Amino acid sequence: MTDTAVQWPARQERVLSDPLFDPLSEAVLADPYPAYVRMRDHARVYWHDQLNSWVLTGHAECQEVLRDSDRFGTDFRRIGIATPPTLLSLQTLDPPDHTPLRHLGLATMRTLDLPAIEAALSGIATERLGGLLDRGSFDFVADFSDWFTMAAITAVLGVTPPTEDETFHRLNRELDASMDSGVDAELEGPGLRARQHFNALVESWLDDPPPGGAIEYLAEHQQEGGVEKAVLVNSIRAFFHAGFEVPSRFLGNAVAALIRQPAAMAALLHGAPIDPAVEELVRFGGPVHALSRACTQDTTLGGTPIERGQIVIAMIGAGDRDPLAFPDPDVLHLDRDPNPHLGFGRGSHSCLGSMVGRLEARVVLSVLTSRNALLRLDGEPVVRPSATLRGLRNLPVARA
Repeated sequence: MTDTAVQWPARQERVLSDPLFDPLSEAVLADPYPAYVRMRDHARVYWHDQLNSWVLTGHAECQEVLRDSDRFGTDFRRIGIATPPTLLSLQTLDPPDHTPLRHLGLATMRTLDLPAIEAALSGIATERLGGLLDRGSFDFVADFSDWFTMAAITAVLGVTPPTEDETFHRLNRELDASMDSGVDAELEGPGLRARQHFNALVESWLDDPPPGGAIEYLAEHQQEGGVEKAVLVNSIRAFFHAGFEVPSRFLGNAVAALIRQPAAMAALLHGAPIDPAVEELVRFGGPVHALSRACTQDTTLGGTPIERGQIVIAMIGAGDRDPLAFPDPDVLHLDRDPNPHLGFGRGSHSCLGSMVGRLEARVVLSVLTSRNALLRLDGEPVVRPSATLRGLRNLPVARA
């Protein structure tokens, strides 16, 4: 539940697969965690020929990279790699260029009336999810979480939800798919065009901002701090896209995990505190699995030399299942403490919307517990074919 502007770095010559981790193979898309274990057992800092990068699977190594934007940057121009203008945003700039945007984003979040937003979302979640639970069987993702998270992010922004017609869904699929463009270079062009379409939507909001919400504040303060208009638009687009895609995938992952681990589901329904449960579900099934960084100086990581100009990929999905950091990592312990998961990132690029993501999860889990909604699978879940932003397209459920 952090930035989604991550793109897997490509190499010039095509390497078809890696013996330990082939990101878009059917088996890895279905369940990447066995591949993460294989890599971590082989080397916590692993050179991956297919990705032309160092891949990190240990919690300590991932955390070190995410916290250190001096050595490991998100702005690949620092090592001579061009970045398309539409990708220059809060997510892909480093301090000091990143700092005015970050300050503006934090100031915007502080203007939000989060208790009022939570109350409003509780009402719509109770009505929508309650009706689906009364129906008995439904698709948790298609019927609820996709809709709910769009309602949530547009409430935060203070805008009317866009019309989700076939064009919207096609462009959104192309944007999603482009996050894996380092594995399949043909995905990059459609993804850039999709971003331009969503940028136009953001520009229309800024040109005529609705009263209330984040967009009104941003429109009034957009010239402060020397923030370029184009970069601000890119940043709002990325925040908007992450605001409905990431939490929807997280909610689907969370409910699927609870169904597959009945002891955890029972603990939740019998009064386990919701806030630590949210943190554990983020650790266990956070949708953002890969965050790439550019190494800006010769250094070492986990005892391994890393050269300036090389790419490192922090596999935070693997780091959050590292047994050195999390005892019994493949089991949900809803009262896990401490729980230093990486699901919201670390350092200067930690997730700006983490408080909203936590709020949404708290609302949904509260509805499930208030309705004593013991769920079961009512068919096979369908996985979205993404190596970077993992989640479910469909999760058919029914009351047990």
